Amino acid sequence: MIRHLRNEEIDRQRWDRLLDQCPDRLWYARSRVLDRMAPGWEALIDDQLGILMPLTWRRKWGIHYLYNPYGVQQLGVFNANHDPDRTTAFLAAVPGRFRYIDIWLNAAMARPADPKGAWLPQVNQTMIVPDDVDSIRGRYAKGHLRNLRKSGMSTEFQEGIDATTFMDLFERTTGARHGGLPAGASAALRSTMADALDEGTGRITGSIKDGKLVAAVCTITWGGRSILLKSANTPEGQSVNAMFYLYDHWIASHAGTKTSLDFAGSNTPGVARFNAGFGAVESTYFRFRWNRLPWPMNHFRT
Repeated sequence: MIRHLRNEEIDRQRWDRLLDQCPDRLWYARSRVLDRMAPGWEALIDDQLGILMPLTWRRKWGIHYLYNPYGVQQLGVFNANHDPDRTTAFLAAVPGRFRYIDIWLNAAMARPADPKGAWLPQVNQTMIVPDDVDSIRGRYAKGHLRNLRKSGMSTEFQEGIDATTFMDLFERTTGARHGGLPAGASAALRSTMADALDEGTGRITGSIKDGKLVAAVCTITWGGRSILLKSANTPEGQSVNAMFYLYDHWIASHAGTKTSLDFAGSNTPGVARFNAGFGAVESTYFRFRWNRLPWPMNHFRT
């Protein structure tokens, strides 16, 4: 039976135990991540079958709606054996007060044959690294190899960057180029990164030129998957191809481990080509949008 739980009713330890048993588990759905990225989150749970669905919600103009928190790529339903009927059942069980839904579903979720709402395909990019680093680099695009050599000759690698330093760099570079962060997103992302660093699942590395941090990446490794959560690149970093160096270092650090490297995908063709040059392959997940509001409120957007 599917139960709806308010935030204060969720047993975090049990939630995380059930998530750990899901083959398609994702770091984004851990309770400690949701607590920071989407305070007040609620949940749907089938205790008997061990199926979970976090409900990340907000209120605007008196309307309660489900949304995708900034920095969280995929949520949705998590369980051992996905089938369309379970997807349909969980989406139908979303409480009626959430009359507008705009969330990103994980790639393992089965799309129903007769789906409600709009299912909008999104691109994710991943690669598995069972080989030694030389074999992996042998599959890089030729242009990537050239840029990697140039970057390695002009920059230095830095380990152990803290969350505040990274977020300050991110907000004035990559974040600013994409229109800035949504309200509250900076503090939530900073807190999540700091917690991951303390736990040992997070890592922030950077590229130094002339004693200055010009680029950095934050990666999260958990459950056999390493996610490239966010990257920050200055004009100086772009001029010396710093991201080629940092991505290569991330890949090399997992060589031979069979870890799934998650580039967090991109619907931007240029970024997708950049990731593909390292050997990343595309998969599809869905953005699910369902507007159950009456006219004229059905013009509501988050």
